[in-house]
Amino acid sequence: MWKVTLILLLLPLAAQASCTDKNDPAYDLAVSQGDYEKAFELVAREVQLNPAEKQRFKIIPGFSYTHDDRHGQADPESLELHLDPGLFIEGKEGACQGIAHERTHLRQFQRDHRRLHAYFSTHPVPGSGWKGCDREELSNPDASHAEEQAYTCLQDNDLVIHASAMDIEAVLSQVPYAANRVLRDEDLDYLVENLTRWSQNQTLITDHSNESYYLPEIKREDIRAFCEGMKEGWKRNAAMSEASEAWRYFCRVRR
Repeated sequence: MWKVTLILLLLPLAAQASCTDKNDPAYDLAVSQGDYEKAFELVAREVQLNPAEKQRFKIIPGFSYTHDDRHGQADPESLELHLDPGLFIEGKEGACQGIAHERTHLRQFQRDHRRLHAYFSTHPVPGSGWKGCDREELSNPDASHAEEQAYTCLQDNDLVIHASAMDIEAVLSQVPYAANRVLRDEDLDYLVENLTRWSQNQTLITDHSNESYYLPEIKREDIRAFCEGMKEGWKRNAAMSEASEAWRYFCRVRR
């Protein structure tokens, strides 16, 4: 019995490790034939996407040309995850990381929805705490409309710190699918960029005037993402002096 249990425990690790296998004939054949749906199926199995998550992914030829050369992007409104075929051409390891990255964004959007729904289902719509959230189109909103508006404001590009925390967490989700669990240089640079941006906007965490949509529990999740990102950056000896003050305040003192 213990042998069966041990095998089952090792299966997820084996699945993750195979993403870094440089020799996968089935994957290479699919890409060489331009069968990106097949390549996606192979990667989806390796990163263990569930059926609902798989349905969210759409492969769109030419997507990168109209989206700043991005190979993937998650839409917070539709919850669709768009991929460019170029993601698969760069190799299985990169494809695994890219898909894990976008899946993390999907889960973040869903998590934010759950947090806001739970809040507005049990609290009256607050009249204050909406700083930075444009609610001009709403007059005395009911709970469902307030929840929708809060989600929109939470995902707004002006709330830089939340967007940065989401990207930090998404980059960290790539680590299990990277060779030797080491991020590529460009991914490390992106991590440091978002850690710096997070630290530059840290006052949005301590400001209580935005907590009708940037809920305290969401702030705590964003702090955790920042702290974990700093740990990963230091493991790689990345230059993160700009973010050190935020680390001392949020990660060493408050945690």
